[in-house]
Amino acid sequence: MKLRTKVTIALTLLISVATVNGLHAREAAGETLTLTVERALEIALNENLSVKIAGEEIKRVDWLKRENWYSLLPSLGTNAQYTNNILKPVFFSDFFPGGKMEIGATNSYAVTSTLQVPIFSLTLFKSIQLSEIDLKSALESARNTKIELIAQVKNSFYGVLMLEQSLKVLEESYNNARQTADNIKKMYENGLASEYDKIRSDVAVRNLLPAITQASNGLELAKMQLKVLLSLDLETPVEVAGDISDYEKEITEFNGMGTMALDNNSSLKSLDIQIEKLGKTYELIRSQRLPSLAGFANHQLQMQSEEFSFNRMWTNSVAVGLALQIPIFNKLSISLKEKQTQVGIRQLGYQREMVENNLTLALKNSLNEMKRAKIQLESDKEAVNQAKKGYEIAKVRYSTGTGTLLELNDTEVALTRSQLNMNQTIYDFIKARNEFEKVTGKETTETN
Repeated sequence: MKLRTKVTIALTLLISVATVNGLHAREAAGETLTLTVERALEIALNENLSVKIAGEEIKRVDWLKRENWYSLLPSLGTNAQYTNNILKPVFFSDFFPGGKMEIGATNSYAVTSTLQVPIFSLTLFKSIQLSEIDLKSALESARNTKIELIAQVKNSFYGVLMLEQSLKVLEESYNNARQTADNIKKMYENGLASEYDKIRSDVAVRNLLPAITQASNGLELAKMQLKVLLSLDLETPVEVAGDISDYEKEITEFNGMGTMALDNNSSLKSLDIQIEKLGKTYELIRSQRLPSLAGFANHQLQMQSEEFSFNRMWTNSVAVGLALQIPIFNKLSISLKEKQTQVGIRQLGYQREMVENNLTLALKNSLNEMKRAKIQLESDKEAVNQAKKGYEIAKVRYSTGTGTLLELNDTEVALTRSQLNMNQTIYDFIKARNEFEKVTGKETTETN
């Protein structure tokens, strides 16, 4: 590794540690954490527990891969044994009195060391290749976790922006209704408005309070969901920067998302890795038909004595050799396992085709949703402008006595609904764009 690369990695780690430490310090101090979408993504990718779990899985599989590689190294073991021959073994021969003779001593001591070296084992090499595919699968799973997290954080962040703007619309509607009610109350006291209009305006104000409370609770819940994704303490005060209306220009200038390629889709890549893994498993099973060769060396140090003592001479014996294992008949189990694996490969092939079709449909649906939102936004903007104009006209008509309170309330409700619809349309576009990027396997945390 070049020095420049090492320095770059070190600086990156230092910046990440400093960022995280600063975040924890602000949490401890109880300060309000202001988030941009880039900042939220940065915190999530550093602190989210799912990302950490995926990182630990990569480490685990990497150690498994090393374990399989280390199986190629020689193995050395030592065994010490003590034997008390209560009845000594005998050797039979007509040359001995009684036709037999005892051999050995009452106490026997032996220390044996064994060295084994794998020379040729195709099964072992196939196992190593399988562990390498497992590592590739873990890396792809971690990438998928990152892509999923990016989409979730973006949806949650923009959802908070949308709910904040919707709450502002409802509060503005409440203030308008409150102002109208106050004006009607003064007119009623001066004999210029009926008691019915006074009661109706008060009821209209009170009817807005539950909607504001519900929107406020929804906003608080959305912020808590964002904190969970960022692995922040739920008591940490959080504010999001920006306004949902800032993205109107992006929607207006939308002309498509380029090619709908699925080459980087994580689900398809994971299936390809699974197919590759089953292929290696099939090769592993077939390799069990072949013989394996290993070398060995044995060293034995032993001594025998009629008494429990170690004062006799110890003798050494050394042996080296080769062990060849040849499978001859295994009850057809290998053949049946091969057929099962082949069926699994075909199943994964069908599954991949089905998933690819569904993903293509999801891409087209996301693209159509963005196109629909673009058209809908133009209509919503015009509806908001018309609703504002209608509300102002209704206010003047009612104040001059040519309009009714019902007309004024209807225009105020229409204005509120059109503004809420426009906020929802912008959020629908952003959500569809995030889904498109997730399906195409986009990993970048940058916003468009």
